[in-house]
Amino acid sequence: MFKEHSHSNQHQETLYTQNLIAAKKYFLNQLSQHTSDEIALIYKKLTQKLKFNLYEIDEEIDVFVTFETMNNRGKPLTSLELLKNRLIYLSTLFHNHEGHAVLRNKVNSAWKTMYEYLGKNPDAPLDENLFLRNHWTMYFKYTRNKGDDYIKYLLNDKFTARNVTHPKKQNDQITVDDISDYVTSLQESIRHWFYIHNPYFYLPNYTDDNNKLLLDRLQRLSFRAFRPLLLAAFVSKQPQKDINDLLTAAERYNFTLFSLCHRRSNTGDSEFFGMARELLKGNLTINSVISTINEWVNYYYEPIRFHSYIAEKYELGQQGFFKWDGLRYFLFEYDAWLTKRGKQETVKLGWDDLKATSKDKITIEHIFPQTPSNQYWQDRFGSLNKEQTTCLANSLGNLVPLSREKNSSLQNNGFNDKKNNGSGVGYYNGSASENEIAQQDEWLPESILSRGLTLFEFMEKRWNISLGDEQFKTKLLHLDFISETSPEELAIQ
Repeated sequence: MFKEHSHSNQHQETLYTQNLIAAKKYFLNQLSQHTSDEIALIYKKLTQKLKFNLYEIDEEIDVFVTFETMNNRGKPLTSLELLKNRLIYLSTLFHNHEGHAVLRNKVNSAWKTMYEYLGKNPDAPLDENLFLRNHWTMYFKYTRNKGDDYIKYLLNDKFTARNVTHPKKQNDQITVDDISDYVTSLQESIRHWFYIHNPYFYLPNYTDDNNKLLLDRLQRLSFRAFRPLLLAAFVSKQPQKDINDLLTAAERYNFTLFSLCHRRSNTGDSEFFGMARELLKGNLTINSVISTINEWVNYYYEPIRFHSYIAEKYELGQQGFFKWDGLRYFLFEYDAWLTKRGKQETVKLGWDDLKATSKDKITIEHIFPQTPSNQYWQDRFGSLNKEQTTCLANSLGNLVPLSREKNSSLQNNGFNDKKNNGSGVGYYNGSASENEIAQQDEWLPESILSRGLTLFEFMEKRWNISLGDEQFKTKLLHLDFISETSPEELAIQ
């Protein structure tokens, strides 16, 4: 910051160092607008004119509470700041313990590490409350009665002066070792926590490529209730293969139960939260945890719920799979599988571009358009009624990720022009999914059904599930009118 040599500085740039750099630039800019005499006056005020208030606190007054009040500065202290102040304060109460002096240094060191990793990726700083809450779930015995009131538990129930000096119950007694162990766990956990949320950010000792892929995949879908379990697996140093199996089971659970079956959002939360501490303490094996997750999938997974969800989307907005909240994740996974299968070196479909935002660069394209005015579509789909046309346009097999720019260029063009419009725009030079579609000579109702069944086959293999027989899958695609009608009959309807 001031271009002075430091033995402790490791040149680690974080969100916090960036804030300091921004502050330095701001003040340099402000000072550049003043004369030398004005700057000298500012310097004199800073070094000689600042006033400090000295408060003498009676021994009967709680120093910690007073400090919180004085340190408020018009802005509430964060949970991390409150917890640090509390633990340092408690360290002063162990007068007769030789480790109390070391404890304070340990707290300071741990908090330095936490702040470093919380802001280590300036583009995506981590939420300190999310970390503390999930660590609390892993470290202490979880019960739903406590809910998410983790900071109240830590400050009002666990780490209190009363529990150090005169606890109500013997089990409430807090020792130097109790605080030391908790602080050590926080310091160790934050590194794993950062890696879990930034698997492709370089860190020594995290070298398993499959682990990075599985973490990235679960983060794209959503960690949901599995953060404490994953943290416990890393902290307890489980074998890498077993952690990967846990990640696979967690992603399968979240996709099948929530993206497909749309179970209640808190399904399994209490079970998995409770298992995190048991795994950390060695009371559960990671293999038993994985087995339990898979048992939950086997019990709660019902393909008919997916059908009911899609049917509702057709009834409410007539947009079926196009409005499925798991569509982008599913199509991204399919494209990634095609890319890997084809051994393509260049990945053309990135998740940051595909994920749904107001400014998404990648849209979901209807191959057979919703407004089929082009003669190509009239010749092949013109005999269908409005309901059948809607079902086809919004069926899974008719949807593909496409750049907004390309989508705008192709719009309602015929299939041959969508494959290649002659101006270098088309499916032929796009993502792996686009390339696969470009290999088709025609795009007919049967093509949409066939691709939909192919996507379902991928879904079954990818998540190790069964959707049912072909008749049910066709019904799920809302294309059973095709299987019931021959191509010749469709043409003369």
